[in-house]
This record gives sequence, structure tokens and C-alpha cells, in this order.
Amino acid sequence: MGKAYKTLHPFGQGIMGVYHNVSNTSSDLVHYVRKIDLFTNDNQVIITCMLTEQVKKLITLEWFQIDVSFKRVKGEINEFEINTYDSDHHLILSLCRVFTNIFTAEGYHRLFSSLFKIIHEVSGQPIKFQHIHQQGVGCILADLDAAQAKGLGLALHDLDHEKDWQTHLTFVFESCLIHFERNLRNKPIDKTTKNLIRQIPNMSSKEQVYDLLQQIRDTNDEGIEDCQQLYVIASLNQYISKINPEIWRKSGTNTNNAEAAHAMDKSEVKRIQRSIKRKESYTRNNNLDTNDKLPSKKRKLSSSTSKTKSKKRQEDSASENEETALPKTNNNELLKLDIEERKMTLREREIKVRVAEAEARLIEAKAEALELENQKKKYDTAKDK
Repeated sequence: MGKAYKTLHPFGQGIMGVYHNVSNTSSDLVHYVRKIDLFTNDNQVIITCMLTEQVKKLITLEWFQIDVSFKRVKGEINEFEINTYDSDHHLILSLCRVFTNIFTAEGYHRLFSSLFKIIHEVSGQPIKFQHIHQQGVGCILADLDAAQAKGLGLALHDLDHEKDWQTHLTFVFESCLIHFERNLRNKPIDKTTKNLIRQIPNMSSKEQVYDLLQQIRDTNDEGIEDCQQLYVIASLNQYISKINPEIWRKSGTNTNNAEAAHAMDKSEVKRIQRSIKRKESYTRNNNLDTNDKLPSKKRKLSSSTSKTKSKKRQEDSASENEETALPKTNNNELLKLDIEERKMTLREREIKVRVAEAEARLIEAKAEALELENQKKKYDTAKDK
């Protein structure tokens, strides 16, 4: 197992393994892993993965969903994903995957900025937004994560300095109502205040929204500051938002497409596990059928001739039974091999995560050592002068 793993993945399946595979021109990852960014100030890792076809599809969209999965990868690194729904083919499409370990506003700012540059490099044209370029993306549906929203706003501000990051979000950012409700439920505020906040998405005019906001302020409840931010209100109510009403309607009200895309990927491991259990059960039952023999009745034979005939019949019967049992035994062996192979697949997936963590720490240590060496050289140079 260990030798086979080292042969297939000499540098593991973590960051170093990705570097190794990307540097190998015959690897399948060459045209998928677009960029690997390492930031020494906070040790952020950003690995952006997109096929050319995915990039070309992404730049044609009017809206898409973004989501982060905290369950598919063990350790500090998690997966950021861009998804959309293809109504023509009734399919959920995953258009980009970014693996990173820092989820601050600055971390998301780097992620989105790097992503925009990659899209430009691969497609030959920049990603466009309707409120900046009068064409392109008109809505991004996401969880109401403050750091993620600010990071996106800062990346948009880099494209258009005339608006601040919060104003940019009022033109493009829409919140998932399911996550909004979940976050609201966990807020330590009065139930009456929660019920008022819960009505924000349902208001049918600007005036109604502003009246409701005043009622919320009048409660003087702590923890209502988020609801007073313009981009938050705009992300929850289409009459405050500056997103095109038609695009707002098309984009939906939740990130279920993104959640479903994660779920479909995670279900692969579960299917293998269920298959292993079924086949193990089937093998055990077959072994019982093959090995458990019913006791046979013994009877006395009256003559030597009868004994000879009986012995011959027993030998013939044993020969037939052996021939009949052979395929069943072979079938059991094949099932056992199949089960072991699937178990090895699962163990490999577990191993690669542990190796990734170790290799990430190794890269961080090397980067730190290099930084110290550079500082020492600068100090020695200054000292000589």
C-alpha cells in the first residue's frame, strides 16, 4: 500500500503534490489547476482550478452562486465554489473551485482578485459586471458572510474606484434567505426584534422597508447593527437592491444549487461505503451457504457390493459438488478483492488529507526560513556598508 502510494504520488497529494503534478506536462492537472498562490504574511494558500470550457461558460453568465464547503477537505483548507443552474439541460454546473485556508475579508479579496485575473488570462477577455461595464454578471448569490461580502466588494472596487466596496455590493450582491434565517435564529436578540428583521425580504416597496428599519431601530436591541448596513438590506430586498429585477428573479433566493453540488461530490464516498457493506454482507451469507453442511443420515449396507456402489456414488457426488461449488467460491474471492480495492480507495483519500497538512506546514517552514535568510543577507549587506 505504502509503496504503491509513493509511486503514484511521490510528493503526496497535498500542496507539494499539486506542485509536482502541475509541473508534469503529462499530468491531467496541467489544464485544470490554473494558479497556486502562497502569501507569507498570513500563510494563505489559494489554489484556483478551472477548465477552459468552464471559464468560457462563466463569462457568459448573468448570475451565479458562490459557496464555501467546510466538510469536503480535512484540515485548514476548505473549498470555495462557483455554481449555476443550466435551465436548458436541467443541470447544476460547477464552474470553478478554489482551495484556500484564510477566510478573512483580505483573504477573500485576494481570492476574487486572483480569480478575475485568471479568467482574463484564460479567456482573453476580462470578467464584466453590468453596473461597471453595462454587460456581464448582474447578480452574485451568496451566504450573508460579512468577510466574503467585503472581499468581493473590495475586488469590485479594484475594477471601478468611483464606488466604494459597499456601494458596489448594492449593485450585484444578493443574500441566500435560508442562511439569512439560520443566522437570524442564532442571534442573541429579542424574539420581537427577530420577527421584525425577518420581514425585511417580504417588504414590497422602499417606503415599507424604511418604516420597518425604523421600527427595528426603535427596539434599541443590541445586535441589530448588521441590519442597518445598506448593502445588507439591499441584498435581502429587491426594492432596495440595484440589481436588475429580472435577473434578481432568475437568480432565486437561496444557494441550494451550490449546496447540492457539494452534496453530490460528497455522496460518492458514501456510495462506495454502502457498496462495501452490501458486498461484505453478501460474501458472509455465501460463505455460510458454502461452508455449512447439513448432517447426512448414515445407514448400514448389507453387502460388500452395496458398499462398493455406495462408495462410487459418493465419489461421483463429491466430484459434482466440487465442480458446482467452484464458481461460487471464485465469485466470493472476486467480491473480496473488489471490497479490498474499494477500501484501499477510501484509505488513499484519508491519507492524502493528512499528507496535505504536513506538506503545507513544510512549505510554511521553508518560506519562513527563506525570509529569515533574506533578512540576514540584508543585514549583512547593511553592516558591510
